[in-house]
Amino acid sequence: MKNRPDVYKEVNKTIYKSYYKELLDDDNVEIIVITRDKKVVGYTIIRYIEIKNIDLLQDKFFAYIDEICIDEKNRREGFGRMLFEYSYDLVKFNGAESLELGVWSFNEKAIGFYKAMGMVEKNIRMEKK
Repeated sequence: MKNRPDVYKEVNKTIYKSYYKELLDDDNVEIIVITRDKKVVGYTIIRYIEIKNIDLLQDKFFAYIDEICIDEKNRREGFGRMLFEYSYDLVKFNGAESLELGVWSFNEKAIGFYKAMGMVEKNIRMEKK
């Protein structure tokens, strides 16, 4: 990824078969795919997380978006909104208290999109090299 080459490598695929198989076998993971004309235009990977019996923290059951992606050629056509809203409705139906995700600070378009979806900033993660 051009904005963080210290973190990401250039790759041809966004998801590999071995990782995908692990996700399919995980009961705490939902994979949602959106298609147009039988072609995948986007997907999201959602992980359910339960925090329980930790002295410092309140018990909590929530969902975390590991990945959400709409193919660049299909952006700004409503697919992202559809995918996000479906994901939110699904996790709420499954009893999650909230839907959370992480986003890079340089990704202003994504941040704007998530804010438009009703998300609010929860915390800030920082680094020093």
